[in-house]
Amino acid sequence: MKALTVALYGSVSLGLASLAAAQSQSGQPAEFVQVITFTVRPSAVSEYEAYIKRIVAGANKTSAAPHWLAYQVGAGGPGFTYTVGLSFSKWAEVDEWSSVAQILSKAYGEAEGAKVLQSGRNTIERSETAVYRLLPDLSTRPQVSDAPAAHLQLFVTDVEPAMVPTWEGYLARLKAAQEKTPQAPTSIRRVVALGASNRYVTAVPFNKYAERDGWPSALDVLREAYGEAEARALNETRLRCTREARIVVLAYRPDLSRPATGAMPASR
Repeated sequence: MKALTVALYGSVSLGLASLAAAQSQSGQPAEFVQVITFTVRPSAVSEYEAYIKRIVAGANKTSAAPHWLAYQVGAGGPGFTYTVGLSFSKWAEVDEWSSVAQILSKAYGEAEGAKVLQSGRNTIERSETAVYRLLPDLSTRPQVSDAPAAHLQLFVTDVEPAMVPTWEGYLARLKAAQEKTPQAPTSIRRVVALGASNRYVTAVPFNKYAERDGWPSALDVLREAYGEAEARALNETRLRCTREARIVVLAYRPDLSRPATGAMPASR
């Protein structure tokens, strides 16, 4: 598979199962997003970022097919960790992606390209890759803006296998309640298609941390829509379904990204 995955992953592994934010050419969330999360050696951060910038420049120079959004963990997660998201609507699109090795070789020549590739590999400590599928019927106001948001808050939930239908039922009730609440932010939800089973990710884009001051909690939204007793029952359902959960905030890195024209992030 000539994927940038092989490229970025094979050469430098980018990835994580969390970036749930991707856009299609239409300005709507893409059907799929391939997420690569990688942790860089603390002493090699500058070299790693220089390497990714060479890939961006090479892809622009050669008009290579893949486009991606790059993020860095800003809060709630491990340091020196980056996430790259590549969106697509059909699996056939992945066949058209050039690998990192191909991009570098075509842009800089075979010898220099191989040298850059090896230097990039040497900066990576570990990595993970996954593909997520959009859940449009469970997403809240799944709109995307003209440019990637400055920050992306991700809710990553590993669901108990036997509780998946119940979990999706909870998300449907939460979405319905959020759509009645003007203060509830956009929440784009995805489920893993390739990677850790039964993992759901919600992405909430924002540009200023001050925006978060106006966000109601999930329990408050449920309470407003369904009353105290039912809200607490739904919250108990959420807890029973959850095997593990975490929240992380990612910061957009435009200097390491190669976005398609007019796209933005978002998934829960």
